[in-house]
Amino acid sequence: MDFNQDNIKWISGKTIPEVEIIADLKEYENLMLNTCEYFFKVNITMSSFPFKGFILEGPPGTGKTELIKQVVRKLDRRINNVYFLFIDGATIAAPKWGEAEKRLKDVFHAIARIKTEVKDPKLIILFDDIESLMISRGADLAKEWHYSINSILFHELDSLNPTNTIICATTNRIDLVDEAIKTRLYPLTINTISIESLRSIVKEILDVSIQNEKNKVFVEEKIMTELKKYPKATIRDARQITVIECIKSGVWSS
Repeated sequence: MDFNQDNIKWISGKTIPEVEIIADLKEYENLMLNTCEYFFKVNITMSSFPFKGFILEGPPGTGKTELIKQVVRKLDRRINNVYFLFIDGATIAAPKWGEAEKRLKDVFHAIARIKTEVKDPKLIILFDDIESLMISRGADLAKEWHYSINSILFHELDSLNPTNTIICATTNRIDLVDEAIKTRLYPLTINTISIESLRSIVKEILDVSIQNEKNKVFVEEKIMTELKKYPKATIRDARQITVIECIKSGVWSS
């Protein structure tokens, strides 16, 4: 499918499935939720806002994308009419000259269009893995077309009004993200996930996967032993290892 504004799909916050956010990320969730609610409710001039949204930095599998989705879901229950747009940075980047710029413009055309189709929408746009799109102008990987894309995004960000549109981004290579993006988005750094939070994820899966309590305890300890071997185990690691260990142990509930 070609990337264009006609197939850019908005998601209502009401349709996002509920996922429990681990304890390690609750502080970030509350900060983002309260900030977005304040921005959407406050009646001040656009120039008074010190930033346009958030950039979440952290290793892959630490729950950055899901965290933002849950903020959208909960925000919609507070103020209603919240819409979410997910943009994979890699889908914007294109080898053909001018194509990436066109795709990026299509995103912002879609933002303008929904404001004419829905009464007073509150919008949250997520650029996932933004480093694949907004590479630092000082990085060795930077090419001329990156400068053009950066220029478009800077202009569009500066024209957005945070009382109705908030930009979020995720990255696992903050060193590759242009400094001008970092100054426009408030940084949140997600480091390693605590072993207690990883255990809570394991328990949640085991509770619906294994009926026998003795088997459940046995498999849980095997999983935790494996996770402790990882120098920086992630949420993704916990989920994957749990599924594999359930299958290997032959205790998966039918």
